[in-house]
Parts: sequence; structure tokens; C-alpha cells
Amino acid sequence: MQSGDGLLLRVRPKAGSFSIAELGAIADAAARFGSGEIDLTNRGNLQLRGVSEETYSDALAALGAAGLIDAEAGAEAVRNIVVDPLSGLDPARADIRKYAVALEQVLVQDRRFWSLPGKFGFSFSGSSQPRVGGRTADIMIAVPRRSEFAIFLDGDMAAAALVSADEIVDAAMRLAAVFLRLRRDDQSVARMKDAVAQHGSAMIFSAASLQRAPVAAAEADPVAISPAGPLEHSGRIFAAGIGLPFGRIIAREFEALCRVASRLGIEVVNTSPERVLVFPVGDPEAVMALLAEAAKLHLIIEARDPRLAMDVCPGAPACRNASTETRRDAQHLVDALQESLDAFPSLHISGCEKGCARRGTAALTLVGHNGRYDIVRNGDPSGPVTVADIALHEIAGAIKSLLRQPSP
Repeated sequence: MQSGDGLLLRVRPKAGSFSIAELGAIADAAARFGSGEIDLTNRGNLQLRGVSEETYSDALAALGAAGLIDAEAGAEAVRNIVVDPLSGLDPARADIRKYAVALEQVLVQDRRFWSLPGKFGFSFSGSSQPRVGGRTADIMIAVPRRSEFAIFLDGDMAAAALVSADEIVDAAMRLAAVFLRLRRDDQSVARMKDAVAQHGSAMIFSAASLQRAPVAAAEADPVAISPAGPLEHSGRIFAAGIGLPFGRIIAREFEALCRVASRLGIEVVNTSPERVLVFPVGDPEAVMALLAEAAKLHLIIEARDPRLAMDVCPGAPACRNASTETRRDAQHLVDALQESLDAFPSLHISGCEKGCARRGTAALTLVGHNGRYDIVRNGDPSGPVTVADIALHEIAGAIKSLLRQPSP
């Protein structure tokens, strides 16, 4: 995709994971063929920025040699699966990664599903909370009990279809097939949420030979989000989480982090929609060594870091639609407000009204236009404006004023 700083090249993980060797290849390609900037998206994908028309083919060749390129574009596009990064690591969660692998294989092999909309996605949660990293997907699989799985549809979190482990992949594919039929008859059905709004989840489940049942989804994950720093269960460390400030890392930083991880014997990394890399490692000394390297690189190693609650788009000049330098402005807010940001569990900074960095509402949303911002409280970029048309240096004061007012 063409962006303000050149071509944007997306690399999807396989069922939510990259090997350390694959990450090294991505970092090398970013440095050699792009600007050296790499973004971790809210779908757990990695994006190389600043690739030129001249270097594009060489970048693809390098990524292909590392096994990171699908044989066909349709196969790559349909592999839109978010996987709980703590599944299989946290003893409090079910290990659901194998089901994500199986679903991915079906999606790639069955060309019928290549016509799903580009952003249509699936997610797998290892807990009873269907949202992975607080994000919804069109079709969400969760685990209310170890022997039972629940499939939710975006647009109806109050009910789900309960299935056994053997039924998960087939049930998800039947639901996707129903969505495609509804979309074929009505192109205004762009996502599953539209289908639920127009037809109701009961009808969609029934058309997929599934039964809708009320389900009380958990309000919180068993391990506090965000998964940054030493991650433990019952006093026992099982992983280290390292966050990328506003979703970005530089190639040389990525290479340095991968070298340390490889030296510590770490082979794979799970990506998180919260723009955190989860390194499976149980040795406390290895965890401390990895986090120490991350700290030297100015990455995020504490769960309470306010930057983890912030969804920030690339902004200007990287995006041609943006009129504000969102990442610079986000850091300005962190420096100016510090602990005050704790009052907002989510903060979305968008360089334009499209709101690409976050789907849905946030406790506080800043929308850029003509180099200034509107502030929306408890809404999305299209919501009612709480404070209009203010400059960067005025935002901190405006937010402090909002803190003194009751939330609408």
C-alpha cells in the first residue's frame, strides 16, 4: 500500500507467532529496503515502512526466502487471525493455538473464503473473555470452561454458540460462509457486525446449524492487560512482554533485541494486538536479561506504562491523510500528563477522522485536522466533540480540565 513515506509492506504472523529467525529477517529487510521503521499493528501484524518502488521486489524476495510470503496474495489476505499471546504459556488459560493453526490452513486452502472483506477477521482467546487485547473480531472463539468453547459474533457479546473442541474450526467456517451469502445478497453488509445488526445473531447461528445461547462473558482476563514486563502465574514466571512505544520499533533495535533473545535460547515470539511482543521464557534470570536489553532500547517493560493504553496512528508525514504528527504528540502528552493519564483506560490519537489505529470507542479520542485536534470523550473519531479545534500545547490543559468533570 502506498503511504506518505513510501510503500507499506505488511507481514502477517502464522497463527500469531514469528520465529526469532523470521523477526531477524524482517528487521534486515526493513533496514536494507525500507526506512528502517517497523510497526506492530493492532492485529498483531508487522509492517515495513518506507519501501520504494525500486526496492519493493528485493524486499519481497528477502521475505520470501525467509518463508514469510504466501504463494498467493489471496491466501495472505485471508489469514486475518488474532491469537491470544498468552495462550499455551499462562497456566490460567487454555491452549487454543492449534485451533488457530487449523483454521488458518482451511482459510488458505479453500478459495471460497478468499472473497471475505480485507479486514474480516477471527480471534482465539484462551480465557472466557472473547476480546483479545480488548479488541473485537468478526468471529471470536473463547473458552468459558476447559471442555467447552464459545463462538461469539461481533455485534452481540451477550450470546454465543457453544461447541466442542472438534467442532471449532468447522463451526467458524460455516459462520463465515453464512456471512458471505448475506454479503452476496447485500453489499452493504461489510462486516459481521453489519450482518448481526440487520439479521440478528440468532438467524446467523441458525443458518450455520448452530444454536445461540446466552453466555456471561468475563469482564477481565485472568492476567492483567497489558502483558508487559515479567509475566507470571502463582509466582512463577512464564514469559516476558515487551511493548513497542506507539507500535513502532527501529530495525537496529529489533535486531539487537532478537540477538539477545536468541542467545537466551528463545525461539518464538507471540504478537499482541496491544502492540506487545511476548517472549516465552520461564527462567527469571533470562527474563531480566531480556527486559534489561529492552530498557536500554527505550522499549516498554512495565504493565503500567501509559503508552500501552494509547492507540496512535502513524500520523504525518507517514500517512497522507494525517495532518498532525501523532506519535510526537502522543509522547508530548505522556511527558506533560504522566500519572494523570491513568484516569483514561484507553486513549486514541488519530491524525484524521478515519481512526485507523483503533476500531470502536476509547475513553479519550484526539482527532487531528488542519494541524490541530478535536477531543471526543467516550467515543470514536466520529463521535460528538467535547473540546474542539485546539493546538498541541493546549491539549494537556484541556485533558486536566476534563478530569475535573464527571464522565458523560
